[in-house]
Amino acid sequence: MSGPQRRPAIPVILLTGYLGAGKTSLLNHLLRHPDARIGVIVNDFGDLNIDAGLVVGQVDEPLSISGGCVCCLTDDSELEDALVAMTNPQLRLDAIIVEASGFAEPLTLARIITRMGHHRFHLGGVIDVVDATMYFDTVDTSSLPPLRFAATTLVLVNKLDQVPAADRDSTVEAVRARVHERNPRVIVIGTHHARLDPTLIFDPGVGDRDSRRGGSDVGEDPVQPELPIRELLRQAYAEAAADEIGDGEVDEGSMPHRHARSVTVNGSGPADPDAVMDFVEDLPPGVYRVKGTVLAVEGSRRRSFDVQAVGPNVYVAEAARPAPKIPSSNVGDGEGPDADSVLVVIGEDFDTETAEATLTTALNRGATANAQGSNRSERLLHHVRLHT
Repeated sequence: MSGPQRRPAIPVILLTGYLGAGKTSLLNHLLRHPDARIGVIVNDFGDLNIDAGLVVGQVDEPLSISGGCVCCLTDDSELEDALVAMTNPQLRLDAIIVEASGFAEPLTLARIITRMGHHRFHLGGVIDVVDATMYFDTVDTSSLPPLRFAATTLVLVNKLDQVPAADRDSTVEAVRARVHERNPRVIVIGTHHARLDPTLIFDPGVGDRDSRRGGSDVGEDPVQPELPIRELLRQAYAEAAADEIGDGEVDEGSMPHRHARSVTVNGSGPADPDAVMDFVEDLPPGVYRVKGTVLAVEGSRRRSFDVQAVGPNVYVAEAARPAPKIPSSNVGDGEGPDADSVLVVIGEDFDTETAEATLTTALNRGATANAQGSNRSERLLHHVRLHT
């Protein structure tokens, strides 16, 4: 049989935005998810690591890279060292979040993370937080839409509680229109106090689940425990947030609050790699990310690939374990009751029926996929090579 199984690459989520837009509030909101194990890297502008003192850590103290904007560092080895340290299997992280300084350029940061990955970690999205009350005074001050949105996958229009209720929808639409002038694939969501459904952007608890399923040396490593002070810090943050909101200051009923939507599609037998890649390389409107495992034919052999896409960012690796065999009653026209391929589509608002129908066809080609030649996996392998 095979040797120790490789742990799947960890998604790195870039958190950007102008100073005061609410990046730290969003980070704390994500960290407070009860099942999440998140690594945090804070990039502070200047010599004082103020942000590091505001972040509620979950696994260990946040790693801080100071002395300038991370995308302007002449030597980015410190960032790479920090990211590699967080891929330690003992940490069993679900995701790594890099909170960049307010001066950081998302496009440069995205390129840095992609170049460093080498199947240890991969770009898991770029979230840009903007202040609904200050957007056109800070971020968007030119006749052309900001270049930063070219690499962004999600824009969070924050502080809507400070906008009159009658103007909130139009405020979000105004930002969305400008963002889509630069990049029509970006999802734009309005919020207040940086509240966002964590499952939209990562999978809480997946680090522990991967380790338990692996049955390898990785799965036997002891989990790095949370430091006892973490719970106290989280409680203190929750109390502070409650004081900040105040009683009756925010009308929850009038504020946008949407949960992530998802659909799971299973397939039996080899999938059609081209049809799968057509979907993940050009995600339908409203779809934020896709994740899963795809069984494909390469010559005379079958190979399983881990496939993930967030916006335009596609990551493919040879599966760390064989394609999952999941009992399913939704295998379409496949050859049996078990799933050889599984893809989960996650978004804020999208046509779930169309997505399910498209991927059901793509994942259940069976004998047709077998008969279509040895180069059907080339597009998958192309993305594997890009990260090698």
